[in-house]
Amino acid sequence: MVTAIHSSTEQLLSVSQFAAREGVTRARVLQLLAAGRIAGARRTGHQWVIPPAARIVRRAPGRPKKQGNPAADPFLRRMARKYVWWLAPGEALKRPHLVTSQVMELGDYDDMSRIESTLGREALVAALREAEPGRFSARSWTYWHYRLKLARPGAVPPLPERVIP
Repeated sequence: MVTAIHSSTEQLLSVSQFAAREGVTRARVLQLLAAGRIAGARRTGHQWVIPPAARIVRRAPGRPKKQGNPAADPFLRRMARKYVWWLAPGEALKRPHLVTSQVMELGDYDDMSRIESTLGREALVAALREAEPGRFSARSWTYWHYRLKLARPGAVPPLPERVIP
């Protein structure tokens, strides 16, 4: 029985052996192990052991999606307090597009610049695309479509209209 355990551990790879086989650095293998991206690998004391059939779990190509900005919540709360005065800040935060569109429509230049740098261009585009009828004036609608490069001159889409059945 002792020989069976000994022979099974001979088949396992060390971090250095796995790195050489995969053509990556030892440090990269340690990063992948910490992220759980090498299936079947396990720690034994301070060392890692990797099965010979193990492969690196690859992610989808391209840059990963941007994670939420931790500074966005307190910032949106301040903007909600200032520009969505008819709702409590907690209620307004449940509708971030409303807060964003109010700042885009009513905000001063500093607040508009801050919201763009904090939330990113994608949030402003989403606020425009999901705008409720009456949320933007024609001037603001046109400005933001040009500023975000969503329309060519003279080709701005019409404002959202309220449909009354």
